Amino acid sequence: MATIKDVDRKLLWVKSGDKCAFTGCHQELTVNVSESSERRKLVIIGEEAHIVAKEDDGPRGDPSMPSVERNSHENLLLLCPTHHTLIDKEKGANFSVETLLEMKRIHEESVAAQRNSNSDASLHTRRDSLLSGLSASRARLVSRWIAVGVDPDKAEELADDNSIGRSEAFANFYPEKKIAVLLGDFGSGKTVALEREYQAYALTALEDPKAPFPLYFNSRNLGSGFQQSIDDQITRSGSPQTHTTIFLDGLDEFGLERSLEIVDELRSWVFAGHKRKVLATSRNAENLTNGEYISLPPLTDEELVALLEKIGADRSLAWGTPSDISDALHRPLFALIAADCRKAGSAVPNSRGSFLEALVERALSRTSHFNDDAHSLLVKLGRLTINSGGTVASSEVGGKGDQRKLIETRLVTSKGRVLSFTLPVLGQYFAGQYVLENGLPEIAGFSARKRDQWREAIVFAVSAGSWSSVNRLLSDLATADPGLSAWVTTKAIPSYEQNPTAHLPDSLECATRLQTARDKWLSEIGPIGSLLQNPEISITSAPLAVATDEERPGSLSVAFIDPASCSPGELTVEITGEVDTKRGEIDGRKILGTVWGTMPSSFSAWPWMLSLKWVRNGISALLKHRALPLSENAAFQEEEVWSIARNLTEQKGFTHRPIPCSAVISKIDEAFEWFPDLTHLSVGKNLIMSRGQLEDLRKKCASNELPNIRDGEFHRPYPVTDIDPGQGSGHIASCYSDPTLRDLVEQVYTNALSIYEGLVRTYMHPLKRTLHLGGASPVAFQCKLSRAPEGAWRIGGEPMFSRVVVPLPVESSSQVSVEFVENLYNEPEYSSGRINIPGMNRATFRRMRPDSVSWSSPSVSLERLDLFNNSPATSLAYKWLWNDLKQIGLTEGIAPNDS
Repeated sequence: MATIKDVDRKLLWVKSGDKCAFTGCHQELTVNVSESSERRKLVIIGEEAHIVAKEDDGPRGDPSMPSVERNSHENLLLLCPTHHTLIDKEKGANFSVETLLEMKRIHEESVAAQRNSNSDASLHTRRDSLLSGLSASRARLVSRWIAVGVDPDKAEELADDNSIGRSEAFANFYPEKKIAVLLGDFGSGKTVALEREYQAYALTALEDPKAPFPLYFNSRNLGSGFQQSIDDQITRSGSPQTHTTIFLDGLDEFGLERSLEIVDELRSWVFAGHKRKVLATSRNAENLTNGEYISLPPLTDEELVALLEKIGADRSLAWGTPSDISDALHRPLFALIAADCRKAGSAVPNSRGSFLEALVERALSRTSHFNDDAHSLLVKLGRLTINSGGTVASSEVGGKGDQRKLIETRLVTSKGRVLSFTLPVLGQYFAGQYVLENGLPEIAGFSARKRDQWREAIVFAVSAGSWSSVNRLLSDLATADPGLSAWVTTKAIPSYEQNPTAHLPDSLECATRLQTARDKWLSEIGPIGSLLQNPEISITSAPLAVATDEERPGSLSVAFIDPASCSPGELTVEITGEVDTKRGEIDGRKILGTVWGTMPSSFSAWPWMLSLKWVRNGISALLKHRALPLSENAAFQEEEVWSIARNLTEQKGFTHRPIPCSAVISKIDEAFEWFPDLTHLSVGKNLIMSRGQLEDLRKKCASNELPNIRDGEFHRPYPVTDIDPGQGSGHIASCYSDPTLRDLVEQVYTNALSIYEGLVRTYMHPLKRTLHLGGASPVAFQCKLSRAPEGAWRIGGEPMFSRVVVPLPVESSSQVSVEFVENLYNEPEYSSGRINIPGMNRATFRRMRPDSVSWSSPSVSLERLDLFNNSPATSLAYKWLWNDLKQIGLTEGIAPNDS
């Protein structure tokens, strides 16, 4: 059984003031027994009594309380021998836990009040706070390791070894930073690394009163007033306001929106003082600058072996597993779970979801007599945790019996009157179990914050559920919010599994599932889905022929079949014959395209992943070829006509000289003369014109009906160079005067916004809420422009450009303003200490756009100007749309560059 640690012993004696805590006693517990007045001989008569017994069957024993909590100073009462004997008589029946806790509170408050009257009160308070913090930090570590199956005594041993979990990379990264965030996915060890840095700070502060005072927070326990929480803790700690370091675990824990708010608050707090610092953990880098975060590297092979040896596990785990499982084992959490499974004779899990399932299964085995009850209670707690955005009042879960069942799993801790999961990710996991069991019928009515809070739980549900439950969930979600459904699918289902063990259903069932998921995507993403259903544009919606291989789990071959080769209404076909490569047929049906590979068959939702990939490829092809016309958008039309005129007449260069209409007419006539049966003509990289469109263009050229035409010539719809190229300094922009360049930027970005909004409105309006820029529209672009200063590492004359994006009232139209400044390096946009956008914070944005997702937000970007091609606004609009769709899994890779 574990013993009382020094830090808890010191806290107990200091807070008790060396006196018996029993009401009315006040016996001093360090007695001088020397008979000499000159020499002292001290004898300790005080006894460290347990409120909840150290042993399960002791006075007031509670088997559900972890040993580390039983030996913490919070569960200890300093008493004289007489009163220690008294409270433990008859198994403690005469003195309840509540009675003794109240006795302890009153006594320690009385001691603190007496001490605060002394001149050294602040130093005593500071020391007590640091010792309490160290004790709490150690307890958190022990609880985490016990939760994943580590023996309690071994968990305490790990907690007392300061080398376990410390990250040298993080320790070397943050000293010169005011804000430093350690990034890592769940299980990576980032929380333990932060605890170790906190402990190092606290130990230093104990020795040096002038050292920074560390304050530890968990985002689960934060209310809306974070800065007030900081100030309150500083006041209680007795530390000077100016010299403080905040440690914040789980910056992103309960939703991106809340984490962004906290980042804004932290920046305000940090930059309001000179000796302030924040060290935090997060799974993502949203709203952080490049210099503010570092990723926690996985364990090296040597570190993994050392960890396994520390816990007495089989070293062969480090190298005796397939590579995809081995990669997971290099995260400390997964290594500990795998070691516990191996110790119990169970198979090592093969995915991140199955690792958590194994953890839960092992935990529930500790409460086998309450197994079903405990699982239901954990699911209930998961739902309550997500909805509350933090800890949950014990009474909300159930009575004391239910609370004990939860605590006995070691997956849940109780502090005061609240319950929380020992590992925050378990809250998401069990909320996901709730989703699988109950669905989310109210998802369409969820606020942006609710959707943000629940999306990680839905990811767990999709990654772990059966086909019927996941298919129902994703189908409902796609109807209500197709963008979020795409994001969840991309996050939950890997595109590849190295060594799948699960067999696929039969070929026809696979085809049916793929067709169901594909048709749902195409029907819900908006008119762009209808385009992809057009066989002249894409094969995405063609009937499917599928073959599986019983000898190879996960192996799948899919052929897209020409609808003309199928019977009416025939959408899915089982492949039974060989492919005729010469004729491009299979089983007598014409093949339009094929895909094959190994599916991640351990995930039942793989058909949603694969069909989404087909939709993604179709959308990417449409965007790459600019195949989304906007016949009613004047900006788009003017750029397209100018691009056609330049390509037809083969005009090159960046000066964009006017083109005589007669030259365009001549080229059209020449094409008709050379190719009398011409039906289509390729005009440049991304544009094909039909004969009818060419004839219409010729007619409008002859009658001067196009807005680009003035005095019988086509003109670029933007300002052109007004400085002789021979006087330029190397970059195209040096051939524009400052006023002309400013006008060019403003006009191009105004048109780009109009085209972007037109594309979203016309082709994918159901996705608007989940698009970064689309969710914020209408917006104002507040831009700044300058020439590169002397000595800047840029091509001569290349301009520098920044763009601030803020929302406008919904009834407004988007607008662009461009200010020419002397040196953009001196503007706030180039400062890593930028706190927010003047006049716009997270709360204001959310009030203006309550339905947008959390990643749609005010933003600041530093950009390179590409304004000198034939259609710069169209290029920008397509790039913005590509990047927005990429964020939710509907495009992939780098946006096409048309500079």
